[in-house]
Amino acid sequence: MALALAFTDIEREQLGILVNNICVFATQLIRLDGRGVEGRAGANLFKVRREHDEFLRRLDEIAREHGEEPTLRLIEDLTRTPSDVAQILTLVRRCLAASAFLGHLIAQRSQPSIAVHAMTQEQRLH
Repeated sequence: MALALAFTDIEREQLGILVNNICVFATQLIRLDGRGVEGRAGANLFKVRREHDEFLRRLDEIAREHGEEPTLRLIEDLTRTPSDVAQILTLVRRCLAASAFLGHLIAQRSQPSIAVHAMTQEQRLH
């Protein structure tokens, strides 16, 4: 079953918050600045998880349908501190994959009734 990719303005804002904080978290991991989960990005992600669990579950369904990184699972896995470089790089890769997919969702037209073929090539690239 294809899930709807139309999001409200509030949901789009939440997608942006997720992308921003996942990217910042990944940057903290790469820089090894010691803040880890205690950093602001981690706190923001856990706050989104607490306050928007239903929305995150919907995003996970969409991600699984498209073979992408589930955001909720990623946030849950951020509680485990990576112990070596391989684990850090794996977590960074997952953050980038989730961010790319969420960014793709943000870029989707808010009005699904507009046919894809009616868009110009430039409009389709995002």
